[in-house]
Amino acid sequence: MLKSLSLSVAALSLLAACNGKPLTFSGTPVQVKRAYADSFQDKPSDTGAISVVTEEHGELHTYTLTPCGEGHVCGARQGSLTKTPDHYVVSGAYAGRTFYVAAGGSGLIKRDGAFYPMAWN
Repeated sequence: MLKSLSLSVAALSLLAACNGKPLTFSGTPVQVKRAYADSFQDKPSDTGAISVVTEEHGELHTYTLTPCGEGHVCGARQGSLTKTPDHYVVSGAYAGRTFYVAAGGSGLIKRDGAFYPMAWN
């Protein structure tokens, strides 16, 4: 226990001595968030098919979104895929639902004009 604590303290000391300056970010918080997502979070385009889970009418529902050609994603039927700065937007794959899939496993589903949270893996 003491040995691992000593190693941790030594590693932190070495990291702190690397530059001697605090990390700073230029840009707006939105730009920083996008840069973080691009660098460190999983993107649905990295994984192939994804499973989506959300709550509808008090029950959990799942959906599968599978790439099926350039600019298309299939679910119950073939839908279209567009990319915004913050989301992969899938429309037409399931009737009455548009999926706003964000990096890192989160997103929103638009259904009946309202947005509902979702998670994907």
